[in-house]
Amino acid sequence: MRIDNPKVTLADEARNGVKEEVRSGFLDWLYEFNVEGDDGELYAFGGSILSLALEKMDMVNLCYAKGKGHVKQLKNSIYKLAKYPGLCMNHFYRNPQGTLKIEKKENSVVVSCGENYTVECFDNGTWHLILDTCDGEFKGDLYHRAHGYPLWYGREKPSYLTQHSVTYGYNWSGDVDGTVWINGKEIKVKGTGQRERYVAVDSSAAELGAWEDWGYITFNEIHSSMYDMRAGMKDYSIYDLESEKHYTSNGDLMGGDRDVTEMEILHEDWAFMRELDGFVPTYYNIRIKTEDGVYEARAHVCNARPWGVTYKVPDNPVATLIFDSVEGRFIYNDGTVKKLTGGRGAMSVRQWHQYPNMLPRELYCDDELTGEKFETL
Repeated sequence: MRIDNPKVTLADEARNGVKEEVRSGFLDWLYEFNVEGDDGELYAFGGSILSLALEKMDMVNLCYAKGKGHVKQLKNSIYKLAKYPGLCMNHFYRNPQGTLKIEKKENSVVVSCGENYTVECFDNGTWHLILDTCDGEFKGDLYHRAHGYPLWYGREKPSYLTQHSVTYGYNWSGDVDGTVWINGKEIKVKGTGQRERYVAVDSSAAELGAWEDWGYITFNEIHSSMYDMRAGMKDYSIYDLESEKHYTSNGDLMGGDRDVTEMEILHEDWAFMRELDGFVPTYYNIRIKTEDGVYEARAHVCNARPWGVTYKVPDNPVATLIFDSVEGRFIYNDGTVKKLTGGRGAMSVRQWHQYPNMLPRELYCDDELTGEKFETL
């Protein structure tokens, strides 16, 4: 969404409500990081503070995934199976409403929710996160350093993702560095990630579930955040770190086929993910047309984890897909091509639920049948 002044302020970081009548209040301080440790491993850290007015609850989620997996072609089948390491840890801390605290300082805002999650939001675009499961399993001292401007999807005016999904906030990609302690082992990490500030007036999971992609891709030269809802809105933010040029849509993009000439996200090479109880794409092809040229990226999924506010697979499955390699380029209008390097990122995807009773049993178990095979629905 293109706005007059896209600079993030401390008021944006501390925002805890809107003027509209709130039927389902929802506040969020969220992060999704893709980093490499000095132990040589790829880590994907995720977490959030969620304040849910309807449930009268302030909740913290801390989770992480580690390593890379592969996709297996099932024998005598058209289907592929995603064999990913998945979640190593996923903890929810449900606190009574009022646990969330917002402290305003001269050059920062400190947001905390109990002992597990504290984030200090500075006016220079940096977040400093202190995370702790308080049982020795996981601690984090991490910095997210954003560049340029975020993908705004509502600020002075709300963003209508669908008729019943009214939101304010931003997604913002940037560099990540810091230290984590996993079961007492100290690990220095460095990479990139995306953070989110989110205020929702109302929402409809059924509408959102038609199809939804939201995530980020970063290169050494360009950082980007993107949002694509097939049944509603789509938007993007691209920031060129070298030229300091910011590209975003005018906020009028809508789902369907009408705007594929400006922004197109294609999904390829699908595989069944048992933990999600559904299929996920294992390659993303992204093409965004800007006033100066075309931004293109091809990303490979190496790991994934389901997520939500419960431990159960939701009616509309949501997974965060983690990229281990991303190729990209920016093709300028004069034909000049800038190759993009050091690609990484992640994409969260929400989709309609699959129907297990219509799917073959080899997707759910490793037993291999022999002899002639013929099945009906």
